[in-house]
Amino acid sequence: MASGGFKDPLIGCIHGDTEEWLYDWLTAKQLPRFNGRGVLRVVREVGLRAWLAGFSPSMLQPARERALALRDRMRSEGVKALVLGRVGYPHLLSQVPDAPWVLFVKGDESSLSARRPVSIVGTRKASSVGLGGVASLFDGMDGVQWTMVSGMADGVDASAHRHALDRGVPTVACLAHGLHAIHPRTNVRLAHRILEEGGCWVSEYLWGQPPSKYTFPARNRIIAGLVQAVVVVESGDPGGSLITARLAQDYDRRVFALSPAWCSVAMKGNARLIREQVAELLHAPEDLPEAMGWREARLDAAGIERAFDSEASERLFEALNPYRAEAFDTLVERLEEEAHSLRKRLLEAELEGWVRCWPGDRFTRTIR
Repeated sequence: MASGGFKDPLIGCIHGDTEEWLYDWLTAKQLPRFNGRGVLRVVREVGLRAWLAGFSPSMLQPARERALALRDRMRSEGVKALVLGRVGYPHLLSQVPDAPWVLFVKGDESSLSARRPVSIVGTRKASSVGLGGVASLFDGMDGVQWTMVSGMADGVDASAHRHALDRGVPTVACLAHGLHAIHPRTNVRLAHRILEEGGCWVSEYLWGQPPSKYTFPARNRIIAGLVQAVVVVESGDPGGSLITARLAQDYDRRVFALSPAWCSVAMKGNARLIREQVAELLHAPEDLPEAMGWREARLDAAGIERAFDSEASERLFEALNPYRAEAFDTLVERLEEEAHSLRKRLLEAELEGWVRCWPGDRFTRTIR
């Protein structure tokens, strides 16, 4: 065993040097059966080196040469490879059950460990409402140190990257192809600006691999895995953003959706996510940092005077949460108050706009 070797729970074998393992992995990617059904399970059990030993020298040697050339090309282009389970691999992504074994990075990889990563996603055919929603989200996060992750697509993604750059927010572009190019070509200048201003591109795909209809959905799991929260700005139904949102829910991330306009076809996906309780509703731009606990909820002076006009009302507002609906019976028990009296105060607060009633006789406090 090489000096400093350790038991890697991913590969299921003992090995030492990361560069040696990466060379084996790049070699395996050149072989026809590596991505075949059942092969990855075998590799996990016996290890890459043992699996490669099963190939004849006539097949293995050309694969080794191609892997070496690929590794040298990526290095010359400034692409780094982060290996799952090793130093430098993004911690949040490593928690995802289907995290890629290798993540390629171009640019400053420190963005991958920056504070409070949030993904902003949405349709490629963003409306003026959707683009305005992106700008409002950044307004709501003003003063909060955070990192923006998106997919470099046209529409909402590109708008989110631009706003991040304009406001000095670290940004990560997650690509559905190798880091040799940018798709779509219309975003090439934007992508290079990300590198110039300290952000990075990431991908699980080898240098030179083009995008396909399969790589975009697979890419979405990385977007969801890199962040603490996903915000769907504007999405149709169906839409790629819904895939990202459901993956984020599976990964135990917070998922939010901007309040949908009832007459907007472009926001049907938002409505579905909220209806199916995949996403929490964002009423206003400042809701996001407050929901994540990055900023205390604030009421204006007039609002405080109206909302807390008595000790009982103050206790009611303390008992209500903006993002978790409380049942009426639970509130009665918690506040130790007669039902008819509490019902009256809830109705008055709802008419004032400080309380919202949900199906099932449940209530939340409204952030204003």
